[in-house]
Amino acid sequence: TYIDSLDGVLKQLDPIAKKVASHNDNNAVVVMVCNFGQSELLLNFVCNARRKGLTDVLSNILLFATDEETQQLAEGLGLTTFFDEQNFGKMPKNAARQ
Repeated sequence: TYIDSLDGVLKQLDPIAKKVASHNDNNAVVVMVCNFGQSELLLNFVCNARRKGLTDVLSNILLFATDEETQQLAEGLGLTTFFDEQNFGKMPKNAARQ
């Protein structure tokens, strides 16, 4: 369960979050969560931010990817990601239905 793995997850996550926080003077971290079904929205967000000259803001993002495909995509876009197979591995990869 999540609670059983919390200490291990926090140990993995701590250096990642500190790295993201170090990119700005306020130690701010913007947290996002995405699965592959929402990857087009993620791609649109990142491309739009770059087009508007907000590339530095993207370095403040820590994306929790709920599947490996999204992690690979986000890292390819230059985002910092966290994926935990034990806790996220069984989450759906598809977009939510309407």
